[in-house]
Amino acid sequence: MDLIARAQAEVIKRHDFFVEWFTGRASEADLSASLRAFAPDMVMIEPDANTIGTKEIAAMITGARGNRPAGFEIRVEMIAARQISDDVALVVYDEHQVIDGRKSARRSSAVFSADPEAPEGVVWRQLQETWISA
Repeated sequence: MDLIARAQAEVIKRHDFFVEWFTGRASEADLSASLRAFAPDMVMIEPDANTIGTKEIAAMITGARGNRPAGFEIRVEMIAARQISDDVALVVYDEHQVIDGRKSARRSSAVFSADPEAPEGVVWRQLQETWISA
């Protein structure tokens, strides 16, 4: 599988994990494997422009287990992906969430680098999210 395909698969699989974790269905082992998908120096710029690092991201995910109702949904729509260098890819996608019938959406740009030890062979390096109309 090429770098672009691995990065796209990572986006889908990580969001699938988030649904399972946030609804309380995923295990601690699933969490450990999932957190391996984030580079130690990852940076996330949230839709409100707050910037957090891997430690804060891991704490946020860990603390959110079971905080969503059973019907919580995330749908990822891939918009574009391109290879930046031999081991770096950029994926831009829309993420649509439904929580108790309320819809929200964000457009995200994510930078990935190759890492054979990561679940999908790539790690998240930087993520920027922007609110969009659901």
